[in-house]
Amino acid sequence: MKEMCKKLLVLLLAATMIVTMLAACSKSSNDSGKSEEKTSEAEAEGSSSEEAAPAEEAFKYALPEDFGPDAPAGETDDRAFYKFETPVDVHIGMSVDPTDTTLSDLGDTVEENYFIRYIRDTFNINVIVDWYAASGDAYNQKVSTLIASNDLPDALVTGERTYLVAAARDGQLQDIGDAINKYSSQQVLKIENSAGEVAINKSSYQGKVYSIPSLDVSASEVPVMFIREDWCDELGLEIPKTVEDLEKVAKAFVESGKAPYGIQGPQNNTRTYCTFMSANPAMGMLDPVYQAMGAYPGYLLQDDSGKVYYGSTTEEFKSALELLHRWYEEGILNPEMCVQTEVGKDINGNVCGIYMCSWWALGYGNTSSFINDPTANWQAYPLYNANGEWEYHVGNLGNGYTLIKNGVSEDVQRAIVELNNIHVRDEAFLVDNTYLSMGYFPLRNNQACADESEYTHKVLLDIALGKTTEADYDFNGNPYKHLKEDIADIQRICNNMDWAKDDHLTPMDLDVNDPKFSRIYSLMVGDRPYTNVEPVKKVSSVTYSPTAAVEKYWSNLIAMEDEFVLQVITGKKDISEFDTFVEDWLNQGGQEILDEVQAELG
Repeated sequence: MKEMCKKLLVLLLAATMIVTMLAACSKSSNDSGKSEEKTSEAEAEGSSSEEAAPAEEAFKYALPEDFGPDAPAGETDDRAFYKFETPVDVHIGMSVDPTDTTLSDLGDTVEENYFIRYIRDTFNINVIVDWYAASGDAYNQKVSTLIASNDLPDALVTGERTYLVAAARDGQLQDIGDAINKYSSQQVLKIENSAGEVAINKSSYQGKVYSIPSLDVSASEVPVMFIREDWCDELGLEIPKTVEDLEKVAKAFVESGKAPYGIQGPQNNTRTYCTFMSANPAMGMLDPVYQAMGAYPGYLLQDDSGKVYYGSTTEEFKSALELLHRWYEEGILNPEMCVQTEVGKDINGNVCGIYMCSWWALGYGNTSSFINDPTANWQAYPLYNANGEWEYHVGNLGNGYTLIKNGVSEDVQRAIVELNNIHVRDEAFLVDNTYLSMGYFPLRNNQACADESEYTHKVLLDIALGKTTEADYDFNGNPYKHLKEDIADIQRICNNMDWAKDDHLTPMDLDVNDPKFSRIYSLMVGDRPYTNVEPVKKVSSVTYSPTAAVEKYWSNLIAMEDEFVLQVITGKKDISEFDTFVEDWLNQGGQEILDEVQAELG
């Protein structure tokens, strides 16, 4: 109990420190630890003409007083998991995966399913799905239209901060800071406090809290290389470390007949790298190649003198594009990159031996590969620069915002905050008790501790080595919300623990047909590089939020950039046109973005 008191006291002190810092200025923390930017949230949104709210009105992420330092956490948070005396209706909009069939398989619908019944029966919250749209462009268009017509439902989740800003500026969003402080569970508050200023900045606009933020694990922002190690072993190849090594191995896979091309690329409507506006890698993106060549396209960066520049205008990026074009011409890259509709098809069909993404995509992203080929041994590795050093970009702990319509009642605000508490606490339970995809959970907006993946990796490794047991961990209100289930799962599905001696799990060491195989493999193999390899450099964008100039020019600029990049890689444009692209980018609003960000940084 003393230990818990100490932990909660630390959280309270952390919250107080955050508010104090907000009173002076809101700083954007550089993940590399090299600097802290002196940018207020109001300035970051390019609205200096609008007066920011006083600091004391900002979201504190503080534990409510009546919880008390000795109050039990998690399941006994009576306020956070309150069953309303009379039903509370919450109208929402939803994004759904059009390819998912679990609803129809179970005889359920988007409007009436296991999750909605569980929430209604257990908490007296009546979730009413006013509308739903296919995830991606269709959903984003729906949200944009509703904001334009001032017709938002009680709540919805969006992955675009631009929608938060647009709706907040127009007075359409509820300031929910008080509701979050009053009704969040201690488990949620611990997670939010673990993100520090990132959570504050993502939640807020002009000093007021207009969203419940998504908080992803930091490993989800770090792209690594996934490779068929069994193919390397069969062909007598070393695991590639550098871009030059990767080229040789990719060619060998093709020349041996293992694969029709060497490296998978992204699917249609997906660029080849992350940007400061969308910093989480998708399957098939080529960020590790760019980063191994010192290129950080899509990011707003500062040079040693403090001057802001755009990563897509550098000589390093130009060199990377030249390389990727040659790879495309030589059959190393998938000839259907950025055209294919299913990036995972060849990976799971075992006609591709190399792809890239962050930790989750090895396991979650290619489960069928192991089932289709029992010899498939996919492993994860960093791609190093020419000096043998690992460097990578970091993001803003995910993209996701639960927006609540202005003017909804206190009960509706409370119910929406409670839905987040329920999701965080009960996700593992719900996954184990239904085959329904968690994507159908109402207002699902993932929240996880930034270090959840590597923490869990280390705990499970200790369990496998026999250094610790389940009894050594406290699961009551634990912010690592899947830990108890993960410990039970790894012990159940592993047929031996010999792999733990060198932390090198293979699919032959466990049951690939187990429902939890994907998660365990992602954590223990996909996340292994991030957990065990120290990078020489972590690169942050100087901002991850849309300034006024970004809002004005970004959509046109990134469309122009996407077209140019794809045309260069596929040979429809020559790299000699790179300088013209840079000039066009600057002249068509890019310079204004750089000047605005430079002025805000001081």
